[in-house]
Amino acid sequence: MSPGREPSAARAYASAPHPGAAVQSTKTGDIMAGNNGGPQQPGGIREVARLAGVSVASASFALNGQPGVAEHTRQRILAAAEQLGYRANPQAQALRRGRTTTYGFVVRNFANPFFLDVLGGAEEVAEAAGATVLILDSRYSLERESMHVREMSGQRLAGLAIAPVGNGGSIRLWQNLRDGAPVVALNATADNIRGVSRVGPDNAAAVSLPMHRLAELGHSSVAFVSAPRDLMADPDRLGHFRRLARALGMQPKVMYTPLTIADVQLAARALLSGPAAPSAIITNSDYTAHAIYKAARELRLRVGPAISVVGHDDLPTSELLDPPLATIRLDRREMGRAAMRRLLEQVPPGDYVAPVELVERASLQPPDAA
Repeated sequence: MSPGREPSAARAYASAPHPGAAVQSTKTGDIMAGNNGGPQQPGGIREVARLAGVSVASASFALNGQPGVAEHTRQRILAAAEQLGYRANPQAQALRRGRTTTYGFVVRNFANPFFLDVLGGAEEVAEAAGATVLILDSRYSLERESMHVREMSGQRLAGLAIAPVGNGGSIRLWQNLRDGAPVVALNATADNIRGVSRVGPDNAAAVSLPMHRLAELGHSSVAFVSAPRDLMADPDRLGHFRRLARALGMQPKVMYTPLTIADVQLAARALLSGPAAPSAIITNSDYTAHAIYKAARELRLRVGPAISVVGHDDLPTSELLDPPLATIRLDRREMGRAAMRRLLEQVPPGDYVAPVELVERASLQPPDAA
């Protein structure tokens, strides 16, 4: 990434912010409030060296915590840096050292609150380790995702966690650009990709639990919300659905749609108003389940009695819907912690499968409920 240009849709979480003077952003750069109350440019390393009466090399060693400087000289240099308001540029340090303590997260849909909790768990672990997390949103765009990965590689980020779009091509791209740097796939099968840790829910159970319960309640036709084939990151979920439908004698319907609220609502309205509409829909997230509710409301169908809906993630708002949403519960923050621990190499590389449970609420009812 070129200096001075921030990536679009970016959000950075600084895990160890410096408790210093306030920074005011301007078109000409960052300026700091000086001791006299007026703005002044922070001193550079040459000014620090001059004030401390040492060479630039000695100042650099001291400020970067490297050996080769006497302790009393180091203290004099640090005092000079504090007086001048000098702050080392972490990106410049990373370029010099070839490494950084910043880790990247690329998610495919930041509008989905699920990712907020995952990222919160990751930031918790990063903060304890003195690391920084940079977050970018691909918005389900393969092109944007690839651009973000290239930008993060150009900044020499120490590792990447990605909820990819499609079959994981951007994971391979990262591995090619940052050979040896850890990479974690979030909510993705990443089939046939070696050297990647996977963090996600138990997809087999997440599909099996609602399918068996729907069968017990008497449902014979069930729809399954899925991303379009070329954007699908977890095709194993769809495979589990088809296999279970055959085993349970249920008629499966797959609703391929972009996973935005508007697109899912449009697809659900067409499905539910058509011939042989299903009596239940299993969604990929509580977020998209909202769109099913909206489509049912448009068609004057009562969620629960007329169309059962099962979500995934158990967001805090899901039990507040009317009727409350049945869903798959999992520990979203622990997934983030697991991803970050693998990036920081606090645990050996390997997959983390989050346990799941079915939370039954009023959106899940027998098909003939009055």
